[in-house]
Amino acid sequence: MSKRKISTISEGFLYAAEVFADKPVFHYTRDGWKSLTYRALAAKVTALASYLLSIGLKAGGRVAIVSESRPEWCEAYLAITLAGGVAVPMDAQLGPDEIRNLLRDCEPDIVFHSRKTFSNVTAHLKNISESLKKNISLIDLDSAAYGALIHKEASVAILKTYPNDIASIIYTSGTTGVPKGVMLTHRNFCSDAEALVNIGIVSHKDNVLSVLPLHHTYAFMCTFLVPLFLGASITYPASLKGPDLMSAIRETAVSVLIGVPQLLLMIRNSIYAKIEALPAPAPIVLLKILKLSGLLRRTLAVNIGRILFASVHRTFGPQFRFFASGGARLDPSVMKDLEALGFMVLEGYGLTETAPVVTFNPISQRKPGSAGKPLPSVEIRISNPSESGEGEIEIKGPMVMRGYYRNPSATADVLRDGWFLTGDIGRIDRNGFLFITGRSKEVIVLSSGKNIYPEDVEKLYLGSPLIKEICIVGSGEKDTAETLHAIIVADLEYAKKSQISNIPEAMKWAVAELSSRVPSYMRVTGFTIRTEPLPRTPLGKLRRFLIREEAAVSETGEKEREGALFAEAVAQKISEELKRFVKGNRRISPDDNLELDIGLDSLAKIELMVALERAFSLNLPEDFLTDTQTVGELIEKVRTLRASGFSGGKRGTGGWKEILAEEPSEEDLRMVSLEGSDSKVMPTFIAHFLLRGFFRLFFRLSARGRENLPHDKNFIMAPNHVSYLDGFAVILSLSFSDFKNIYSLGLSDFFTGFVKSRFAKIGHVIPIDSSSYLNKALQISAYVLKNGRSLCVFPEGGRSFDENLMEFKKGIGILAVELGVPVVPVFIEGTFQALPRDAVLPRPKRITVTFGKPLLAKDIDFSKKPSDVDDYQYFANILREKVGELRKHRKGDRNES
Repeated sequence: MSKRKISTISEGFLYAAEVFADKPVFHYTRDGWKSLTYRALAAKVTALASYLLSIGLKAGGRVAIVSESRPEWCEAYLAITLAGGVAVPMDAQLGPDEIRNLLRDCEPDIVFHSRKTFSNVTAHLKNISESLKKNISLIDLDSAAYGALIHKEASVAILKTYPNDIASIIYTSGTTGVPKGVMLTHRNFCSDAEALVNIGIVSHKDNVLSVLPLHHTYAFMCTFLVPLFLGASITYPASLKGPDLMSAIRETAVSVLIGVPQLLLMIRNSIYAKIEALPAPAPIVLLKILKLSGLLRRTLAVNIGRILFASVHRTFGPQFRFFASGGARLDPSVMKDLEALGFMVLEGYGLTETAPVVTFNPISQRKPGSAGKPLPSVEIRISNPSESGEGEIEIKGPMVMRGYYRNPSATADVLRDGWFLTGDIGRIDRNGFLFITGRSKEVIVLSSGKNIYPEDVEKLYLGSPLIKEICIVGSGEKDTAETLHAIIVADLEYAKKSQISNIPEAMKWAVAELSSRVPSYMRVTGFTIRTEPLPRTPLGKLRRFLIREEAAVSETGEKEREGALFAEAVAQKISEELKRFVKGNRRISPDDNLELDIGLDSLAKIELMVALERAFSLNLPEDFLTDTQTVGELIEKVRTLRASGFSGGKRGTGGWKEILAEEPSEEDLRMVSLEGSDSKVMPTFIAHFLLRGFFRLFFRLSARGRENLPHDKNFIMAPNHVSYLDGFAVILSLSFSDFKNIYSLGLSDFFTGFVKSRFAKIGHVIPIDSSSYLNKALQISAYVLKNGRSLCVFPEGGRSFDENLMEFKKGIGILAVELGVPVVPVFIEGTFQALPRDAVLPRPKRITVTFGKPLLAKDIDFSKKPSDVDDYQYFANILREKVGELRKHRKGDRNES
């Protein structure tokens, strides 16, 4: 193509078919790998074009293609253009109503379809034909008739096409509303293809893997038209599953994989997961090597990754050259990580209206985060740039569309004096590289006047492995938003692997931790967890308008989820028990997730188990709800237990009192070890003495209000929590005679192993497995208290991110109310400054611990509590107020001094 000027798609294809006649154009699977040569493809296309003309297709007549991406799709498209028609590719995943809407708009004479899309295409075809007053011919790409007609001799003369003839109408919207079809001419497509060929990215020696839907211009151009014009080969895998993709790459010697950011992220994560799964210390060493490899690649253009990670490259084969990404912005870190491994990653930018590619990263000048430089014949300018150089991207060139089909007003909005107004926001650096920063329609304008690009915020929050998908929306009025809200899909596989039993609680901590690292205006102030994947386009872009609509409907309560009919007795009882945990009046469905939809946290799960035991006279195993995710699974489990006769009789009606009365297991009692021998007391005394001295010297540790500690009875201390130093600060502010009877709980993750377990015994720390934390923690806490010892409990459940008091969990209320022990509010000051979250080494800051007056449940008037708060949570709320008062008093004392 570089030697000839090609002005129409048919001309370019027929030229390639003549030059590369016996070379495979397609590799595909049909009972094993098959190939089709350029010569054979030309014969098929010519026969099919002749057939289309014979059944009445006229020049400019529209022909729809509703099929999966496959060689037959390409045959149909080439035949349409060879016959002088206009191809109208449609998404094969559209439903019958969406297809009806587009068919009515484009008024096709013929529709190509596959076996899979037949029912959706024909659902409304009779009504469409009657409304258009024309018969629409159907051609089944999977039928024997199709196989026969493409092998016939051409019987009708082929029409000549011209550069300014419309080649395709591509719908970018309108599946549910007013259609917007982009009219692209032969000149549009051929000029774009010629520009890509001239920069030498792909050659006739390449084999391109086609994994993207061809109804999108990005896939159409990069995995079909350009390889076709060059005489390259195109491979269609059996499916988009990882093993099938890798099989296609190896079996057909694929050299170029063109995908979207999600696909490249999946490949990157798969490789890194295998590295991290290696036995220690291999992962640490390899990740350090990767950093060095990436640094050398970026600074000196030296690619040692291909040698160091040769085993990774062997899975792709020696012929594999590069990945290309488009359709959405690629995370620069993904590109850097793949390049550190020795791969080459190219990124481009374009739109359907520009046929589509307008920029690409040169092979010799790749710049992570950039969409590249403009292609030859493309002009790009930034309209009304800000001080930072950002503004709307405008494009001019021969690849810019003719306009929107039958929509002159929409055309006038975006085409002005030959310039296409993209609606994208970007900037051009001094070297001519384009950077995309967002879509003008997607920018969230805060009431403060700050413009927020949601993709930037989403990228930051995707730093948590618990967050699988996220979409940032504005919360507030339509035109401006008061705050940012996140719609999150949790990674349930990661949660299961990490033994996270309370996803909403873990998500709250994950979001809070990430929020502490970003500027205040980019922090989300609330989030919603959903169980279904976020809606996306076939190229992986978030359908933000749909997500915003769903979020708005959810906020106003206008959308009522379809409930299920619980006619059967077991299901009916379970539904009734679950209703008290559900907020609002939403109905319960068997598909509801117990944590994400019903809202069960760890304590609520225990309460539910007690309720189920009462309702069904069952003695449920402790791990009954561990792997139960949905209401339907819960119902089935209870049915199975009842049918098997598994019953220990009713446990009684004591609720939490009964749970706390149960003795811990022998294994747990061994961890508690309340009886201290002389051999244990002496090391504890020495450790306490030395650490207390260090804290007094280094942190100038002091204590106030120690006279408030009850000396004639056991008690619970409830301090605020902002730093890993807090536990040390509390116990070291006490004399050894006070400390020797005080115990605390700690996650076993931090206290396993020979050295750590010995430290736990010296420090009176009782290790608790995080996967069963609350159930065992409460029983062990009750055991410690009933045996005359005292406890130190952090009621917030974790460290605060900003020194402010967080919500107190009701676990401490359960202990206080059911056991009647006094609770001492404690305020720790200075540890946040001495060892904040992001610090490794402590700083010499003053630490002060203040003990308040004990709080007893019997002294609280529970009649004043709100109706939606139980006694336990009410006690926890009162306790939080008491700790807050200690904080205010400390601030007042400092101000006076």
